[in-house]
Amino acid sequence: MVEQREVRVTQMTWEAEGVVSVRLGRIESNDPLPAWEPGAHIDVYVPDGTTRQYSLCGDPGDLSSWQFAVLREPESRGGSAFIHEQLRVGDRLLVTRPKQSFALEGATFHALVAGGVGITPMMAMAEELARTGRPFHLTYGGRTRTSMAFCQRLEALGDRLTVVAEDTDGRADLTAVIRDMPDGGLVYVCGPVGLLRAVEAAAEAEHGADQDIVRFELFSRAGVEPQESAALDADNYELVLTESGHTLRLSPEANILEVVLALGLDVENDCRDGICGSCITPIRSGTADHRDLVLTKREKAAMDKMLICVSRPTCSRLELEL
Repeated sequence: MVEQREVRVTQMTWEAEGVVSVRLGRIESNDPLPAWEPGAHIDVYVPDGTTRQYSLCGDPGDLSSWQFAVLREPESRGGSAFIHEQLRVGDRLLVTRPKQSFALEGATFHALVAGGVGITPMMAMAEELARTGRPFHLTYGGRTRTSMAFCQRLEALGDRLTVVAEDTDGRADLTAVIRDMPDGGLVYVCGPVGLLRAVEAAAEAEHGADQDIVRFELFSRAGVEPQESAALDADNYELVLTESGHTLRLSPEANILEVVLALGLDVENDCRDGICGSCITPIRSGTADHRDLVLTKREKAAMDKMLICVSRPTCSRLELEL
C-alpha cells in the first residue's frame, strides 16, 4: 500500500522564468516528515486524479519541510498547470512518502549534469557531496540564464559548478565532462531526453557501448523512442507468484502489474510507465525484456528484478517474488 500523508503549502517562490518552488510543511507541529536522501522524489496527487513526481531539493536534515520545483509547461493540463495557476500558500496537498530510485552510489568522483528544471535532484546531490567532502562537479545548462532556477543558491559550490546558458555560452561540452572524469567515477543526469541521450553517446564514445557509468532520472516518456521488443516469441508462458502461490498461463504481452492487482495482491505502483520504480519486483527464476527507464545496464543484465508495469518475459516460465 502506498503511504500517503497530507501536508500544507507553506511557501511558494518564483525561482526563475517559468519555475516556481513549493515548500511543504507538516500539518501537526509534533509530526516530523519522513526522512529522505538526495535523489528522492514524492508523488503529488492533483485534482484530475493522477499523480505527478517531483524531486525533493531542500535540506534532507530538515524534517519540518520538503521543497520541490515545477516548470510551467505550456501544454500542461495536469500538475504543472495546477501548481502554477491554482495552488496557493495555505492549501493542503496529498502526497506520498519520499521514494528513492536515483540514489548516489559510491564512486571516486560524481559528475552531475542538469538541464533546466532537472537541477532539482542534482542540486541536492551536489550539496550533499559538498557537505561530506566527496569530489564532484556539477554542470548546469539551460536555454537562458533567466530560465535557470537556483543559480544564486548554487554559487556556494564555487569552482565545482559550471553554468552554461545556451543563448550566450552555447551548449555544455559533454565530451569533456566524460573525458575529465577519473576512473571509478559515475555520471548523474537529469533533464530532457535529448540531454540524457547526448550524455550516453559521449560515455559510449569514450568507454564503449557496454559502459555502465551513466545514471539518470526521467519523469516522463516524452521524447523516448519505443525500443525494439525482445519479448517471448510464443503464444503463452507460465507466471509463478512464489509468495502467494498463484500459477498462471498468460500471453507474453499481458500486463503483469494489472494481472497481479486483479488477483488482489498489494503491489505498490504509481506511474505505471516504467519511470518511478515503485513496482520493482524480485525475479526468482527466469528472464525479462526490460522496458523501464529505471534500472541500470548492470541491473538489467543481472536479471534479478524487473518493473512489472512495463517489462515482459523472455522465457517460458517466470517466477516472481509476489
